[in-house]
Amino acid sequence: MAIIHIDELIGGMVLAEDLLTPSGRFVLAAGATLQDEHLKTFKSWGVVEAEIDETSLGDEYAQGQDLIAEYVDQANEYLVGRLVLHDVSVEPIATVYRHAVHRLAVNMQNGWEPPVLSGVEIPESCSSEGQPLSIPHLLKGDVDIVSLPTVYTHIVELLNHPSSSSQQIAKVIGKDASLTVRLLRLVNSPFYGFSGKIDSVSRAVSLLGTNELSTLTLGITVIRQFQNIPVELLSMDSFWRHSIRCGLFCKALAAHLDEKSAEKYFIGGLLHDIGRLVILERMAHQYSTAIARARQTQLPMYRAEQDCLKTDHSIVGKLLAEKWRLSPALIRMIGSHHSPRLARYSTEACIVHVADVLAHACGDEVLLVNEVPELQLKAWEEIGLTEKKLAPIIQQVDAEFKDVIQVFFAEL
Repeated sequence: MAIIHIDELIGGMVLAEDLLTPSGRFVLAAGATLQDEHLKTFKSWGVVEAEIDETSLGDEYAQGQDLIAEYVDQANEYLVGRLVLHDVSVEPIATVYRHAVHRLAVNMQNGWEPPVLSGVEIPESCSSEGQPLSIPHLLKGDVDIVSLPTVYTHIVELLNHPSSSSQQIAKVIGKDASLTVRLLRLVNSPFYGFSGKIDSVSRAVSLLGTNELSTLTLGITVIRQFQNIPVELLSMDSFWRHSIRCGLFCKALAAHLDEKSAEKYFIGGLLHDIGRLVILERMAHQYSTAIARARQTQLPMYRAEQDCLKTDHSIVGKLLAEKWRLSPALIRMIGSHHSPRLARYSTEACIVHVADVLAHACGDEVLLVNEVPELQLKAWEEIGLTEKKLAPIIQQVDAEFKDVIQVFFAEL
C-alpha cells in the first residue's frame, strides 16, 4: 500500500482502502479502479491523497517518480534541517513533513531554489548578563510605528459613534485610493468567494459589515507602516509573505472549528510578528545579537530574544496591540503565538500558534533563522485537528496564497 498525492494519481490505479473526503464522506470503495472522471472530481471533493495498491502503480507512475526522485531527496535534506527541533516521525509533524516534502520537491523541479540566509556582520553573541530591553522606551516617541494608521483611527472613531453609518465609513476608506483598490481586490478574490463583482466600498461594507472591513483595513495599512527595517537583517518581502501565509492558515483552522469572524483570525496571523519589526526598526544593533545567538545554537528566534533582550517579539507586539487598543482576541493572538499557555490555551492563541508552525514548515520563506519553531502539542490537541484534515488545509492555503499575495504586493 502506498499513499499517493492527488497530482500523482493515474487512471488504472486501484484503491487499497476506502476513499473518504476530509469530512468523512464516502467517495469510493477499496478495490475500485480509478477512472479519468474520478481524477477530475477528486479535488472538488477536497481529496488530496489516496491509499493505492502498490501492485497497480504501473510504469507511468514509476517514470514520474524517477523524474522527481532527485528533488525529493533534496527536499528531504533541506526540510530535515529546517525541522531539526521536531521529531518528523511523530504525528502531527510526520504528516506536515510528508506534504511539505512533496510540495517542495515539485517547486524545486519547477526551478525554485532554497533561500540562503544573507551574510551579515553580526556582533558577538549576547551574554546572559545583558540588560533587559526597555519596552516602554521602545514604544515611546513620535515615530510612525507607535501610531495607528490614520484611516483606521478614523474608522474606529466612527464605529464608536452611535449615529455613524456604513456610508460614512465607506467615505473615509474612499479617500485612500491605494487602500480602496486593495480592499476591493481582496473582497473580489477567492479569499471571500462572493458571487458577482463588488465594485464599490459601500457595497463591500454592506456585505462584510463595518467591523470586518475595519479589521481588514488595519491589516492592509499596517503593512505600509514599517519602512526602516535593515535589509541586511530581514527581508520585508519574506516577512510579509510568511505573515500572510500564517493569516491564511489561521483563517482555515478557524473555519475547521466553525469559528466566526474569519477576518479576525486572518489579521491576527498577519500581525502576529509585528513586535519583531518594532525591535528591528528601533534597536537593530541589539537585535542582531539575538540573531547571532539563534544561528549559533539552533535556538528559535523568540528564545534567543529572551536570552539576549530579556523579552521577545510577542511581548513587544502584545504591548503595541494594547497601545493601539486592538480587540482582546487580536491581543491574545499576537502576544501568545509562541506560548499559548500565557493565554490559558485560548482558541485564538492555539490557532495562531499552530498556524505559525504550519506557515514556517509549508512556506518557501525563511526568516532570520532556518529552524521552524517547535509545535506545542497541547495547542494542537486543543483545536482538535486531525492529521487527515491537514492535507486539504495545506492545499487550500497554497491556492489562496497566490491570490491574496497579489492584493498586498501587486503594483497599483
